[in-house]
Amino acid sequence: MAGGCRKVDSTGRRNDTTGVVPPVRASASESTIAETDSGPAPSLTCGVTSASLLTDDGIGDLKPGRPASEVKRLCDVLSDSRQAGAGGRTERVLAVQAGTDVISATVADNKVRQLEINTPQFLTNDSLGVDAPLRRIARMRGAQFAPGEDGVYGFVAGHCGLSFRFSLPLRPPAGGEWTVAAIGRDHGDAAVDRVLVRKCG
Repeated sequence: MAGGCRKVDSTGRRNDTTGVVPPVRASASESTIAETDSGPAPSLTCGVTSASLLTDDGIGDLKPGRPASEVKRLCDVLSDSRQAGAGGRTERVLAVQAGTDVISATVADNKVRQLEINTPQFLTNDSLGVDAPLRRIARMRGAQFAPGEDGVYGFVAGHCGLSFRFSLPLRPPAGGEWTVAAIGRDHGDAAVDRVLVRKCG
């Protein structure tokens, strides 16, 4: 936690010198004071800046596969808790401050398994991320769409670690599988509302 010194407000007393008493020197030596008051602790930025990109490996130092202990050393972890996950399971989730965003990092076997991004602060080098339109992803090489437990997810060949979630019906109206042509035609205006990052392969 950041430490510091509190400054005493002497406003209104600077011109009253009638009762001024010389300050009492502390018994501790200057070297001891220097050792115990080292000033504010360095901020934990997680290697994230305003120019950081969303990549298949993660964002800055926040990466799938990284030990949770390293994340806590490098990043500002706001909470470490058990939360309800898919299929009724409970999962360990770290809430990590990254720039002005808070990213959920799911942990399994003491390593980050998945990152969840819910704002458009972080985009890929080709501008994919939250708020990207479905039609744009549908036009990309190797585009595929598949239903998940809470929506439809899009995948593209150029980003093996990323899944782009859309709040859409889990099945097309006539049943069967979502095809790229059909979902692009029927839901091209839908926008990504969540990006999941997992380790490639």
